[in-house]
Amino acid sequence: MSQNLQASLDVLHESCSADRSRKRLLERNLQRRASLAAQAVGYYEADISIRFEDSKNCWRAFISAKAGRPVKIAEVQVRLEGDAETDPAFAELISSSPLQVDAILRHSDYKSMKDGLLRMASQRGYFDHQLRQHRLEVDPDNYSARIFLTLESGRRHRFGEFSLDQEILHAQIAKRYLRFSPGDYWDSDLLLESQQALLGSGYFTTARLERSVADPATLEVPATLYLSERPRRAWLAGLGVSTDTGPRLRLGYEDRYINQHGHRWYVDSEISSLIRAASSRYEIPLRDPARDRLVFSTGYRLEDNESARSEQLHFGGSLIGGIGNGWVLTRSLDYERENFTVGDQSNTIELVMPGAQVQKTRSNNPIYPRRGWKISFGLRGTHPEISSTEAFLQTRLSAKGVIPLGPARLLARIDGGQTMVSDVATLPASVRFFAGGDTSVRGFDYQTLGPSDPAGDAIGGRHLLVGSVEMDFPLTAHWHPAIFTDAGNAFNETDEMNIRYSAGAGIRWRSPLGPIRIDLARPVDAQRSWRLHLSMGPDL
Repeated sequence: MSQNLQASLDVLHESCSADRSRKRLLERNLQRRASLAAQAVGYYEADISIRFEDSKNCWRAFISAKAGRPVKIAEVQVRLEGDAETDPAFAELISSSPLQVDAILRHSDYKSMKDGLLRMASQRGYFDHQLRQHRLEVDPDNYSARIFLTLESGRRHRFGEFSLDQEILHAQIAKRYLRFSPGDYWDSDLLLESQQALLGSGYFTTARLERSVADPATLEVPATLYLSERPRRAWLAGLGVSTDTGPRLRLGYEDRYINQHGHRWYVDSEISSLIRAASSRYEIPLRDPARDRLVFSTGYRLEDNESARSEQLHFGGSLIGGIGNGWVLTRSLDYERENFTVGDQSNTIELVMPGAQVQKTRSNNPIYPRRGWKISFGLRGTHPEISSTEAFLQTRLSAKGVIPLGPARLLARIDGGQTMVSDVATLPASVRFFAGGDTSVRGFDYQTLGPSDPAGDAIGGRHLLVGSVEMDFPLTAHWHPAIFTDAGNAFNETDEMNIRYSAGAGIRWRSPLGPIRIDLARPVDAQRSWRLHLSMGPDL
C-alpha cells in the first residue's frame, strides 16, 4: 500500500509560502487522494493521518497510514459468449489473471482483465465484440468484492484475399513472407510477424495496412499491405579501430534486389595494419525467404600478425535455414588455398571442407540487451583424398549470456574448440587455435597465446578454451563503466593446458550502432604492463 500512496501523493508543486488556509485545503485533498489510493489496492478501512511541519526554508507534509483489513475477492465471473467461448487464448488469459477468489482486490487487476478481453478480441478477429457486462461490486462492511465480466465476442473473422502492393518481388515470392494464408483465422500477431519479416528482408522501408469490409457470408476480411521500397543500390563506407588490428577502413557495395526473385549481391573490403581482405557474396532466397537462403561466396584475405602470416583464397557455398524454435542451421562446403608461415614453418595447403553450424540468439534488445543469450555449435573437417593435408575434424562451441543485476548487467562468455588430428603442424594457420586479444583473453596481444616453438613464438594448437566474466553498470544513459576477468589458452594436450588469467576495467559508450568498448587489462599471473583494448560490436 505504501508504494501506491507514494505514487499517488505529491506536494512538490506546492509553494513554500503556502498559508494556513491553503494547507487545510491541501490536507483535505491529500486525505481524499490517499483514501482512493488505499482503496485501489484493496484497503477500504485505511486510517490515514496528515500533518505539516515547518522547516527553516519551507515545510514538509507527513502522511501516516494503517492499512487495516483488506477487501478480498469473494466471487469472479468472467463469461464468454460467441466463438471466443472455445478459443484457448481467452481461457489462458482468464486462468493466468490475478483475479482469483480469496486474492486481495486490486482495481488495476480488474482494469487489466477488462482491457485484456477487449484487446484480445480485436487481435484475434472478433471484430463485432462488445463487453456486455463489466461490474465491480465492493462490500466494505464484509471485506468482500465480486467481479462480473461478460464478453460477447460474436463470430471470429478470417483472413480474406491479402494483397501486397509492391513492385520489387514477384508476387508469389513476396507472399512467402506471410505467416498465414487466406481462410485462416485472423490473428494480429501473425500479421505483425509477417510485416516484420517483410521489413526485415532488406527490400522495404515501411508497411501500411488497409483492411476492407468483411464478407458477411464467409467473414473473410480482404486487406492490402502497402510496402515502400528501399533504394536498389547502396555504397557503404566505415572507419573502425581495435587494438587487435589497429585502425581499419571498410568499403562495400550492395545490390539489394537484382531480380524479382530477390537475389542479392554484396561486395566488402577491409584494410588495416594487419589485414587486407576483399570478399563477395551472392544470396538466393528459398522456400521461406525470411529464414532460408543459398549463399555463394568468394574472397581473398591477407593477415600478418605476431604469430603467423596467412594468405587465403576462398570459394564456398552455404545453405542456411531455420530448423524450428529459433534455431538456424548452416550447411557449408568451402574450398581454401592458404599460403602461410607460422614460426619457422612455411607451406601452401589446399582444403575442401564440408561443415555445419547451428545457432540461436534470444535477447530483449538487439543492440543493448539486459537479458539474453547466444549459443552456436559448429563442426568442419576434411580428408586427404580431397585436401592436401591430414584428415581432421574440428568442433567449436561458443556461448554468451547477459542477465540483469539491479541496474547493472552481468555478462559471461565461453569459447571452446577441439581438433582431432594426428599432427597439428599439417594444418594451415587459419585452422589452428590461438588465444589473446580484444575478444579472447584481454591483457595479452592478439593471437600470442598457445603452444610455442623453441624461439617462444606461438604456433597455434589443436584445442581452445577461453572465457570471461564481466559486469557493467550505468553511470549515465550512454556511459557504462565495467570490470572483468578473462581466462584461457590454446593447447595441444589437456595436461599441457596452461590457463592464463587477466583482469581489468573499462568503459562502454552506447552508440546507436552498438557498444564501443575501451578496456585496460593486464595478466594476473605475470609481471606485465597494462594493455589497452578498443573494440566495438553487439554484446550477443
